[in-house]
Formats: sequence, C-alpha cells, structure tokens
Amino acid sequence: MDVYALLNSGKLGYYGMTDEDFFALPKLQQIIPLNAPDTLLLDAAIFQATNEARRKNGIPIFTYDFSLYLSSSNHARSMIVNNFYNHRNPYSGFERTADKRIELITKRFRRTAENIGQYQTLVTKQWFGVHWNSGLRHYEFLDMDENTICQPYTYADYAHYCVRQWMESTPHRANLLNTHYTYLGCAARLSGSPYQERRAPYARLVQNFGGEK
Repeated sequence: MDVYALLNSGKLGYYGMTDEDFFALPKLQQIIPLNAPDTLLLDAAIFQATNEARRKNGIPIFTYDFSLYLSSSNHARSMIVNNFYNHRNPYSGFERTADKRIELITKRFRRTAENIGQYQTLVTKQWFGVHWNSGLRHYEFLDMDENTICQPYTYADYAHYCVRQWMESTPHRANLLNTHYTYLGCAARLSGSPYQERRAPYARLVQNFGGEK
C-alpha cells in the first residue's frame, strides 16, 4: 500500500481510533504550546471532536479523507500566511473557492462543503487585560478578576470549543450534521508570532466535507 492509500484508509494513527479512545490519550490534556504546536495532533482532535458531535446526534461518523485534509490544511495555512479570513482565496485563482481547492486534489466527490472558523487559543473571560512584559519582550493576557495570566487551551478543550462554536451556528451545524457528507478533512493553523501583538493569539480552521452520492 502506498503512503497516500495508507493515509486515506483511515486506519493509521489518530484517524483509526474512536473519538472516545482518542480523547483518552494523555497528550490531549497537554496545553497547546502556541509557538510550537503539534499540528497533526490538533488537526486530528478537531476531526475527532466533530465525529463525537455526529455520534451524539445519532448520525454516522465521518470517514477521514486525505484529499480533504490537504485542501483544508492548504486553505488554513493560506489564511494565516496571507492574513485573510474568508472562504474565497483572493491570492490564488486556482484556489479561489472551496470547490476549486478540493477539485485540484480530487474529483471523486459529487458534493462538497466547507466550514471555516477563527477562534482565540487562550482561555479568557469576555473581558481581559493586556500587559507588555518588558523583561520577556511579549504581551501577556490577564484575568483581571483573578490577577492571573491567561493560558492556552489543551488540545482536547480547544477542539471541543471550536466544534461547539460551529454547532451553535445554523449553517455550520447544517454542514457538520448533513448525512449526505460522509468524508471529512480538518485543519487548524495558529497565528504567527503569538504574544507579539496586543491581539490575543488565535487559529484559523477549515473543515472540508465530501459526499460521493
């Protein structure tokens, strides 16, 4: 079996596990190191949290698809590198829309859809403070009530947080629970140079859905 077929089989690593077994892994409870995240782990966590939502709603879970993973990761990376947040990529005509991005990699799906999200990677309350630490040369984000520094989510908590945001949005929820979509690829790419601007660190996320019928 070649590498593409192995990855696309869904029987390798994180994607071959149930969501319950996956989230039982100790590494999912680690805080995300925003300067050097385990991107593969985070991407898989978003996939598994999505399948958890499907399972809890009595809907068959998604099958991992490597082509959809590539299209989603390419768009998430482009949104971070080129500093935009949109389904439409203004920097590449070949990748202008989700359909085009997916069809560049595979043409086997009769129907496709895309969810995107932009969510803060720090656990904060609605209102929080910002302080420049001149010794460490970076910004710190403060819980003003507790007088503590806000920390990043764990991998598990961030994945569940992002999926909850999608589930609370009617069009995103519709894609996520649509039984005509049976294949999924997910990716999240974190903002560059976290703690170097007054804006709290964040990630831009993409889900690409595919259906063969």
